[in-house]
Amino acid sequence: MKFPVSILAALLIPFALGCASPGPPRPPSLHLPEVVDTLTAQRIADGVELHWTTPSRTTDDLDITHPLIAELCRETPISSATSGRGCIAVKRLSVTPGPSETTDLLPPALTRDPVTLLAYRIQIFNSNGHSAGLSAEAFALSGAAPPTVEHLRATLVRSGIQFEWQPQATSASVQLDRFLVAAKPAKPQPVAAKTKRQSDLNSPPPAEVHLEASSQPSNPDSDPGGVIDRTVQRDQTYRYTAMRVRKLTLDGHVLELHSLSSPPITVVTHDTFPPVPPSGLAAIPSGTSPRNPSSHLSIDLSWEPVPDLDVAGYIVYRQQVDAAGTLTGPSIRLTVAPVVSPSFSDHTAAPGQTYAYRVTAIDTTGNESAPSADVRETLEPFR
Repeated sequence: MKFPVSILAALLIPFALGCASPGPPRPPSLHLPEVVDTLTAQRIADGVELHWTTPSRTTDDLDITHPLIAELCRETPISSATSGRGCIAVKRLSVTPGPSETTDLLPPALTRDPVTLLAYRIQIFNSNGHSAGLSAEAFALSGAAPPTVEHLRATLVRSGIQFEWQPQATSASVQLDRFLVAAKPAKPQPVAAKTKRQSDLNSPPPAEVHLEASSQPSNPDSDPGGVIDRTVQRDQTYRYTAMRVRKLTLDGHVLELHSLSSPPITVVTHDTFPPVPPSGLAAIPSGTSPRNPSSHLSIDLSWEPVPDLDVAGYIVYRQQVDAAGTLTGPSIRLTVAPVVSPSFSDHTAAPGQTYAYRVTAIDTTGNESAPSADVRETLEPFR
């Protein structure tokens, strides 16, 4: 039986496709972790803190499922002691994909001056002991770290928070880190939303403000011994730590040596400071008596506005003055509620009586200033 050519061709096409060459076979994966590209180094006291992100993928884009080993090496390029020895391994540790860190505790020879440049690299090994190679360099400084800030103390002042510490004979600046302490705990996140590692969730938040107190250019070895944080808000709770920072440039790298942080101190910025007293108080008789046009009906007061931003208003006081010019009787508050504008009219003054007037300022927290200098005035008696 013969089939038409068209039918035979249709039957042979699937067979031909099934026998097509699949191409060259792919070699098996070596499961090499990707090279770290996020290594950073920071010198703090006698150690160098290193941070990086351990890769979660291999060089052929597969998920990493096996244990990993990180090997950290240190090189001192300009040190004759290690010249030509390359990057010497100083630490090995087990790591998992994600944010990672370790500290290289320096030998005594590297914690003394003169300062030299330290270069760090890291490589990640798989469970078979194989690596895709070293990371790029991250730089830090050897040499003597500045002394720790001691006896840090804080005092609330009108302009903010005054910080003081024990001065040291060093050119290192002092850096204060400020953290806002939440008044109430943050709302917990649903479990599904927690995508960070638990260690990241437990780590402290970054400082919201850095304050720096530097030595004077005329005396680079001086320690200012204090600084004022003028940016705080009232009725807040802040936590502060302080450290000394020594800044140097080597081989084009601008780097820092940090001391250990001081013990934290907590400051609550309750507003206990009254406004400054009003100034420029003046008084003049005002209004006309219908029975005697030469007589007046009130004593008008005016004064300079107080510049404090939290001033809520002003309170006016009055006291009688006798014929000898002596203050007599109690000081009477004339304003039931604080007046907002820097002026007031006393319509209760008795004709023929001399009065001494004083004004205070009061802020939104209820702190009242000292009184202004008094001013004296008399309404002419009716005739």
